[in-house]
Amino acid sequence: MSVSVTGSRISQAVLLLSKLDKEICNNIRTNEFIDDLQMFENRREQQEFPSLQQKLERADRKHEIESAEMKQEYFAMLLLRFRHFPSAQKLFALFLWRINDVFESHIIPNVQNLNHSEVEKIVETMIIEPIIADMGNGFEHFTLTHGHVRGMIYWLADRCFVRWH
Repeated sequence: MSVSVTGSRISQAVLLLSKLDKEICNNIRTNEFIDDLQMFENRREQQEFPSLQQKLERADRKHEIESAEMKQEYFAMLLLRFRHFPSAQKLFALFLWRINDVFESHIIPNVQNLNHSEVEKIVETMIIEPIIADMGNGFEHFTLTHGHVRGMIYWLADRCFVRWH
């Protein structure tokens, strides 16, 4: 991590966004996937509930299905659009690992004791808010919204990396 002129730390995400801007402007692309992102591209072994819809139904989140599928697709399109830029891959991996870690450490082990609102508070405070904060003021070529971040969560759920049940 670097230190800025004022002495405050610059986040890993901001550094990657700066590199991404340069890669886009100079058309620096790759056809390879970094390992940290490739892991999430591959689905885990099929579990009891293979589809996102079934997972949401099982977790009593039927009301989210239409929105979840749309946000998942929205993120998948963003990933597809930026998949050839090395820094974008690293940025996506950074955020996907954060989401995975929060679910594995804070939600899945406690899912029987958490109600819907408590899970949503964890998602908002430990995933969405920090990712949006990491994005800083955004960059000309790449921004993430709350919808993108939720799309990442649903995308990971579809691949059996996160769950609510």
